[in-house]
Amino acid sequence: MATTQTKKSENHQQALALPGDPVLSALHDAEEEYKEFRALWDEQSAELEATTAKLADEENASKRLAAQLEATKKHLDEERKRAHRERNRSKELATCLKDVHRALFDGNIYSLILKACLTATGATRGLYMTARGSADFLKIRAAVDIDGYPAAPPSEFIKALCHKALEERDTVVCTHDDLSDLPDPSRPSERFQNCAVAPVVLMKNFDGIVIVADKMTGDFNEEDVEILLSVGDQASVAVENARLQQELQSAYLATVSMLADVVEAKDPYTHGHCEMVSRYARLTAEQLSLKDYERSLVCYGALLHDVGKICVSDGVLNKPGPLLPEERELMRAHVRVGHDLLARVPALQTVANVVLHHHEWYDGSGYPEGLKGEDIPIAARIVCVVDAYCAMITKRSYKDAYSDQRARDELHRCAGTQFDAKVVEAFIKVLDMPEATDEDEDYDAECGVLPGFGQLRELQYAV
Repeated sequence: MATTQTKKSENHQQALALPGDPVLSALHDAEEEYKEFRALWDEQSAELEATTAKLADEENASKRLAAQLEATKKHLDEERKRAHRERNRSKELATCLKDVHRALFDGNIYSLILKACLTATGATRGLYMTARGSADFLKIRAAVDIDGYPAAPPSEFIKALCHKALEERDTVVCTHDDLSDLPDPSRPSERFQNCAVAPVVLMKNFDGIVIVADKMTGDFNEEDVEILLSVGDQASVAVENARLQQELQSAYLATVSMLADVVEAKDPYTHGHCEMVSRYARLTAEQLSLKDYERSLVCYGALLHDVGKICVSDGVLNKPGPLLPEERELMRAHVRVGHDLLARVPALQTVANVVLHHHEWYDGSGYPEGLKGEDIPIAARIVCVVDAYCAMITKRSYKDAYSDQRARDELHRCAGTQFDAKVVEAFIKVLDMPEATDEDEDYDAECGVLPGFGQLRELQYAV
């Protein structure tokens, strides 16, 4: 400020020294003041512009940061949703694969494998095919939402898809355009928008092919391919386990058949009796809506209910008149002998309990333990009713055959004392069913899974 005043004084003195009008001198001073003010103004304007630019840069930086934060949040939300979807899909896949490994004897293992593939990839339609070592022998085992399959043989379009995967020796992913060079689909449901075709390898040999099609969300990707290969590996293990378990069950079934044949060989009057009781008992269990395990237990229990008679002499078995008390006790012992024989076979231990109690009476007056009412296993109660009916309508050494009506009347008369009334009612309904007259000899298949196998499987996958 002092410097400014000094300059003004010097300028004023110079103006006084100059000749002329004092007004001009004042104007000169004003001009100098204006210049100084303008310089100060320009300086402050520059500072203001710099500050404004800085604020603008900071605002832009804030916007960019906000945009980055929003993008990060969106990405995290998408990742969270994807993780949630993957977690749910993993749970569904784990459940499907567990079902696959549980279905060793159910006959639907291929359907479950296909279901697992559809669940894992989000596809809506598909096929599972097996081949006897070559793609030239394809057989459709399971189908979802593709008309005509699995009953019909694979179309040329399906065969071409399978060959495409085999030629590339890998999983093939196709869009609608990629399918244009293949034969025309034979039915509308084969017109896929997209699909993935994965070979299934079992014990280093080509075993089959899975086709999944029409994914709900977009096209199939590498992740879907990896999942298909993973399911394929599990499927291979499950199919091989099913084959090995079937072989093991066949060995047990041979034992069952042999035991049943031994009984019939000793008593000519009982030829076909065990098979008849088994068929009727299985149908009665179905009529009572018992679970598969109980049905199997009933069926095999009925088939082997008299196996203990191998300890009874032919003279007692075929005696034409009434039995002596000692002979009656020997005959009654067949239930314990049968139980002890079967209990030695792991897969038949639960069946042994049915054999032991199939002569218990509902009112508690039966043998060998005098069990009463619901304390008698339901399988044993069913065998008790059916065995009595089949014995009545069959000619024996000590009696003639009863008529069907007379045998039915006896069942009704003894319902509530010797027999469980609800079992009698269910069995009478079975006798009027067309299936009751089926006299084929394929009782092994009709009985299904051996109870010991079924129980072991349930325990294995109970967790």
